[in-house]
Amino acid sequence: MKKLMIASVFALGLAACGGGGGGAKAALVKSCLDDGSSDETTCNCMADVAVDKLDPKLVNILVEATKAEDEDAFMMSKMGELSPEEMTSFMTVMMSAATECGMEM
Repeated sequence: MKKLMIASVFALGLAACGGGGGGAKAALVKSCLDDGSSDETTCNCMADVAVDKLDPKLVNILVEATKAEDEDAFMMSKMGELSPEEMTSFMTVMMSAATECGMEM
């Protein structure tokens, strides 16, 4: 499930604060690498896309997820709080990122 999160939300996700920038990217990359299903190039690519293309609110959710005891449960609860527009934006960006970054699903 964590792999799906990272690919579809990126993070569900990556990345890790404060709405973007180096702290968020570093946290997301670390989470991705810790998952062990992607290499450093893929993790960096996914984090770049997340930080560059997602709304800061969504990046913050990804960053918060990296700190949660149960990352998947945290993401599932947060996804339920998003508006349909936010969910669509998030899924569109993350699925595009997965394809662009060559993430295996």
